Amino acid sequence: MNKLMFMTLREANLMRLPLFTDRQGRKCHSEPDGSDWSQAEWLQATVGELGELANLLKKVRRGDMLLEEAMPEIKKEFADIVTYLDIWALQFGIDLGEAVISKFNEVSERVGADVFISDNSEVRLSK
Repeated sequence: MNKLMFMTLREANLMRLPLFTDRQGRKCHSEPDGSDWSQAEWLQATVGELGELANLLKKVRRGDMLLEEAMPEIKKEFADIVTYLDIWALQFGIDLGEAVISKFNEVSERVGADVFISDNSEVRLSK
Protein backbone atom coordinates (compact mmCIF):
# COMPACT_ATOMS: atom_id res chain seq x y z
CA MET A 1 0.00 0.00 0.00
CA ASN A 2 1.28 3.46 -0.91
CA LYS A 3 1.90 5.68 2.10
CA LEU A 4 1.56 9.24 0.89
CA MET A 5 2.26 11.61 3.73
CA PHE A 6 0.35 14.88 3.95
CA MET A 7 3.65 16.76 4.26
CA THR A 8 4.72 15.27 0.91
CA LEU A 9 1.47 16.42 -0.68
CA ARG A 10 1.95 19.91 0.81
CA GLU A 11 5.50 20.12 -0.52
CA ALA A 12 4.37 19.02 -3.98
CA ASN A 13 1.45 21.47 -3.96
CA LEU A 14 3.78 24.33 -3.02
CA MET A 15 6.12 23.39 -5.86
CA ARG A 16 3.35 22.98 -8.43
CA LEU A 17 1.08 25.95 -7.63
CA PRO A 18 3.36 28.56 -9.23
CA LEU A 19 3.58 26.44 -12.40
CA PHE A 20 -0.16 26.30 -13.16
CA THR A 21 -1.22 28.02 -16.36
CA ASP A 22 -4.60 28.51 -17.98
CA ARG A 23 -5.53 27.41 -21.51
CA GLN A 24 -3.91 30.55 -22.93
CA GLY A 25 -0.65 29.75 -21.13
CA ARG A 26 -1.01 32.53 -18.54
CA LYS A 27 0.05 31.89 -14.94
CA CYS A 28 -2.98 31.09 -12.78
CA HIS A 29 -1.49 32.45 -9.56
CA SER A 30 0.39 35.64 -8.84
CA GLU A 31 1.39 34.29 -5.42
CA PRO A 32 3.44 31.07 -5.29
CA ASP A 33 1.35 29.62 -2.43
CA GLY A 34 -1.99 30.35 -4.12
CA SER A 35 -2.83 33.08 -1.61
CA ASP A 36 -3.93 35.34 -4.46
CA TRP A 37 -7.12 33.29 -4.36
CA SER A 38 -9.30 33.88 -1.32
CA GLN A 39 -10.17 31.15 1.12
CA ALA A 40 -13.67 31.23 -0.39
CA GLU A 41 -12.27 30.61 -3.88
CA TRP A 42 -10.32 27.58 -2.62
CA LEU A 43 -13.55 26.39 -0.99
CA GLN A 44 -15.27 26.75 -4.37
CA ALA A 45 -12.51 24.73 -6.04
CA THR A 46 -12.87 21.97 -3.43
CA VAL A 47 -16.66 21.93 -3.65
CA GLY A 48 -16.38 21.81 -7.44
CA GLU A 49 -14.37 18.60 -7.18
CA LEU A 50 -16.88 17.17 -4.70
CA GLY A 51 -19.58 18.04 -7.23
CA GLU A 52 -17.75 16.18 -9.98
CA LEU A 53 -17.59 13.10 -7.74
CA ALA A 54 -21.27 13.48 -6.83
CA ASN A 55 -22.18 13.67 -10.53
CA LEU A 56 -20.30 10.44 -11.27
CA LEU A 57 -22.00 8.66 -8.37
CA LYS A 58 -25.39 9.97 -9.53
CA LYS A 59 -24.76 8.40 -12.94
CA VAL A 60 -23.87 5.10 -11.30
CA ARG A 61 -26.97 5.24 -9.10
CA ARG A 62 -29.36 5.86 -11.97
CA GLY A 63 -27.75 3.10 -14.05
CA ASP A 64 -25.95 5.15 -16.71
CA MET A 65 -22.73 3.32 -15.88
CA LEU A 66 -21.54 0.52 -13.67
CA LEU A 67 -19.52 1.31 -10.57
CA GLU A 68 -16.62 -0.66 -12.03
CA GLU A 69 -16.71 1.51 -15.17
CA ALA A 70 -16.78 4.71 -13.13
CA MET A 71 -14.10 3.66 -10.64
CA PRO A 72 -11.07 5.10 -12.52
CA GLU A 73 -12.74 8.54 -12.63
CA ILE A 74 -14.01 8.21 -9.05
CA LYS A 75 -10.42 7.62 -7.88
CA LYS A 76 -9.28 10.72 -9.77
CA GLU A 77 -12.01 12.86 -8.20
CA PHE A 78 -11.08 11.68 -4.69
CA ALA A 79 -7.46 12.60 -5.45
CA ASP A 80 -8.52 16.05 -6.69
CA ILE A 81 -10.59 16.58 -3.54
CA VAL A 82 -7.68 15.73 -1.22
CA THR A 83 -5.31 17.93 -3.24
CA TYR A 84 -7.65 20.92 -3.06
CA LEU A 85 -8.31 20.30 0.64
CA ASP A 86 -4.59 20.55 1.29
CA ILE A 87 -4.25 23.80 -0.68
CA TRP A 88 -7.30 25.21 1.10
CA ALA A 89 -5.87 24.21 4.50
CA LEU A 90 -2.59 25.90 3.46
CA GLN A 91 -4.48 29.19 3.13
CA PHE A 92 -5.43 28.91 6.82
CA GLY A 93 -1.92 27.89 7.88
CA ILE A 94 -3.18 24.42 8.81
CA ASP A 95 -1.01 21.32 8.52
CA LEU A 96 -3.65 18.91 7.24
CA GLY A 97 -1.77 15.84 8.42
CA GLU A 98 -1.46 17.20 11.95
CA ALA A 99 -5.11 18.22 11.98
CA VAL A 100 -6.29 14.80 10.80
CA ILE A 101 -4.14 12.93 13.34
CA SER A 102 -5.37 15.15 16.17
CA LYS A 103 -9.04 14.89 15.23
CA PHE A 104 -8.86 11.13 14.54
CA ASN A 105 -7.34 10.53 17.98
CA GLU A 106 -9.86 12.85 19.64
CA VAL A 107 -12.76 10.89 18.13
CA SER A 108 -11.16 7.54 19.01
CA GLU A 109 -10.89 8.65 22.60
CA ARG A 110 -14.46 9.98 22.66
CA VAL A 111 -15.98 6.79 21.23
CA GLY A 112 -13.76 4.44 23.24
CA ALA A 113 -11.90 3.01 20.25
CA ASP A 114 -8.35 1.86 20.94
CA VAL A 115 -7.12 2.91 17.50
CA PHE A 116 -4.84 5.93 17.34
CA ILE A 117 -2.41 7.48 14.87
CA SER A 118 1.03 8.48 16.16
CA ASP A 119 2.84 11.65 15.14
CA ASN A 120 4.95 9.57 12.72
CA SER A 121 1.74 8.31 11.04
CA GLU A 122 1.89 4.81 12.52
CA VAL A 123 -1.41 3.23 13.53
CA ARG A 124 -1.36 1.91 17.05
CA LEU A 125 -3.78 0.15 19.32
CA SER A 126 -4.32 1.94 22.65
CA LYS A 127 -3.05 5.33 23.63
